[in-house]
Amino acid sequence: MRHARFDVATLALEGIPLVLKAAYLLVAEQDGLDDLQWECLAYAVDPAPLRRDTYAVDIVTLDGRELAGRAALVRSVEGAHVLRGDGPLAGFSDADLR
Repeated sequence: MRHARFDVATLALEGIPLVLKAAYLLVAEQDGLDDLQWECLAYAVDPAPLRRDTYAVDIVTLDGRELAGRAALVRSVEGAHVLRGDGPLAGFSDADLR
């Protein structure tokens, strides 16, 4: 299975920046699925949980790459948030996988 992992510099949900301790973006092929799967794990400074919903997500990686897509919040506990891609991730292609 080919995949890619990025350290995230900035993350915004619905245009609102989330102040981060750290965040990571994972993108991978999954057997049996045509579309790439992606997930962002973010550790926020504010421990308040986020509302479970689908968000417009804007990501800038540490190397300055800009990525965007819609993602569903699947978990939010004590500032740790897991956002699972709900569609394509703009700015990323199959050629970026290793």
